[in-house]
Amino acid sequence: MAEQKGGGASLPLLARAAMVVGAIGLVAAFFLPWGSADQEFRDAVALAPDVMFYEPTGMTVSDAQDISLFSYAQVYGSMGGTWQLYTYISYALLGASALTLLLAALGRPIGSTVLAVITLAGSRLLVWDFGDRGVLPSSTHGWGIAPTVYIVAFVALVAAAVWLFVLRRKEKALA
Repeated sequence: MAEQKGGGASLPLLARAAMVVGAIGLVAAFFLPWGSADQEFRDAVALAPDVMFYEPTGMTVSDAQDISLFSYAQVYGSMGGTWQLYTYISYALLGASALTLLLAALGRPIGSTVLAVITLAGSRLLVWDFGDRGVLPSSTHGWGIAPTVYIVAFVALVAAAVWLFVLRRKEKALA
């Protein structure tokens, strides 16, 4: 891959780095707040932060102010039965995100885009399901930042992947 004149970084390297940043966003979204408590809940937590919110996982009300998909996966996993399906879906999102990051780091625009599509579809499935079941928004929690981060990271990754793909096609045409 040719370097740009003037000693600057190569455009393919920049596109690849942008893909990695988008993929990091997909991984990070799993650990960011999926649900965030309203101010009334936060005020109540300040009075008794160590009260148990969900005992099987040891989650206190303080821990439950901003709940990530990681935390939801632990809660659903502890419930057993068909609830564990949510654990599998959540961890599948993390796995697809991690594979997306790996492929982005290797400079594979098509593979990383395919896995990013799967990740976004899984996150949107969970958004629909949580909303349909009334998990979020609820009387104490609204949506956190994670669903939005999934969308923004997906768009960034796909834009960078298309950019890298086009740059490589132009490079082949010039060769």
